[in-house]
Amino acid sequence: MALDKEETGERVLAIAETLINEGGVDNLKARTIAEQAGISVGSVYNLFADLEGVHRAVNMRLLDRLGAAGAAAMADLTKRGISDVRQRLLALAGAYMRFVEAHPGSWPALLAFNRRRPTLAEPDAYEARLDQLFDIIAAVLAGGDFDLDDETRRVAARTLWSSVHGIVTSGYAARSVRRQADEIERQVELLVTVFIRGLERGGTFAHAGPTAS
Repeated sequence: MALDKEETGERVLAIAETLINEGGVDNLKARTIAEQAGISVGSVYNLFADLEGVHRAVNMRLLDRLGAAGAAAMADLTKRGISDVRQRLLALAGAYMRFVEAHPGSWPALLAFNRRRPTLAEPDAYEARLDQLFDIIAAVLAGGDFDLDDETRRVAARTLWSSVHGIVTSGYAARSVRRQADEIERQVELLVTVFIRGLERGGTFAHAGPTAS
């Protein structure tokens, strides 16, 4: 029985994600996808305009999966009655670390894809998914006793994301061993702890400017 368009699209994306995860974006070939999916190369391009469209769709799935992992981590802590901001932020960081470990090829390829994306006048569906990740962090910060308005909280969430992201991705870039993974966890824990203490002490942008002479 022939697969319908939606089923075929899902099959193509699953194959494409595996190819990228195993060998990076250079491993993404229309002919390989077609052979593994049991369809023609033309059918691949009927579903997606080009290979970049395939990669973009794979990335959307990855971002959805990462958002779901973060939401699940928060739901688990809520179920256990844990509202401490530090523990919740560390749980989010842990979810991100596990995600990066589980996607050694596809996640770096997504980051490279982001760097070459054109600047858009308005956010698109792809950008909206990134914003949802920041919103999870901002929601955790909203539960803390910090003097943050909505805009400052948004920037703080992006700052924390960028900092954790830098530690994690640089640590795993060299295919680190378990000892290095432990070091990454310690760095993230230190970062989150210092970040929260700074916010508790009023470390907002009003305090971050140059000191008066």
